[in-house]
Amino acid sequence: MSNPFAMPDSNSPAVMESRSTVRLKRVGVLSAGMISGVGGAVGGLLVGGIFFLMSLTMMGAAQQANGNNGNDPAAAVIGMGVGAIIFMPIVYGIFGFIGGVVYAFIYNILSGMTGGLQMEFSKD
Repeated sequence: MSNPFAMPDSNSPAVMESRSTVRLKRVGVLSAGMISGVGGAVGGLLVGGIFFLMSLTMMGAAQQANGNNGNDPAAAVIGMGVGAIIFMPIVYGIFGFIGGVVYAFIYNILSGMTGGLQMEFSKD
């Protein structure tokens, strides 16, 4: 009796029918740029959030060190943290978009010379 939970042999007819190999010859330059830009913006939001949390920590440390003697840097430190949440996603998004466009453009040139990426998909 065979094991129903065993992985099928990769050369079995059922597996061969459910797989297909295709080549990626061209990438949409603007669509790659948009995906990279949005990914960069999300990454920038995460980095900006980390900077904001670090600025809150620095503010607390500065207040403890100064003892609230009138030299309170809280507004500047919080402003830097809020600025990071706004500024980082914009910068990361712009550079992500530019990087995605450049990479897709270079990929399209090189795939013309090499035949593109070979990919395997399955119907599982």
